[in-house]
Amino acid sequence: MELYLPPIQKRPKRYKITWTGEMISTLKREFPVEYNRTLAKKLGVSMRSLIRKAREFGIDKEPFFLEKRRAEITKMAMDAHPPHPHKGDPGWCIPNSEHTRFKPGQVSLMSVDPELVEKVRTKRNETIRKEKLRIKWGLEPKTKLNLINF
Repeated sequence: MELYLPPIQKRPKRYKITWTGEMISTLKREFPVEYNRTLAKKLGVSMRSLIRKAREFGIDKEPFFLEKRRAEITKMAMDAHPPHPHKGDPGWCIPNSEHTRFKPGQVSLMSVDPELVEKVRTKRNETIRKEKLRIKWGLEPKTKLNLINF
């Protein structure tokens, strides 16, 4: 009996960005004073490509770029990740979580048993290795690990 393995799927080819003169002049003019995310979206490139090209031309942000915009950056961060409404409330806890909490004096076995740590590490690495092989051979994954970019 022969074992059939489906053909290995190749990763999609990455396209090469063709930087036009207009894109380069915009980069040189706006990179020192504009946020990378905004400028990358305006130019239609990834932030990584934008930063790589700026380094290639030796362009840096203006001096004190972050300090001048600290209040705006803080506000953007707060809007993206608002604080938990119960943060700082004394005695508040996640509902129905009492049974999963450590009791006074109880410690995690992972912090005191190096053999257990090694056993867990070995098992995790073996699972990852097997999943990578399954992806390489084009088979369905058996776990929910996200190993697409390895």
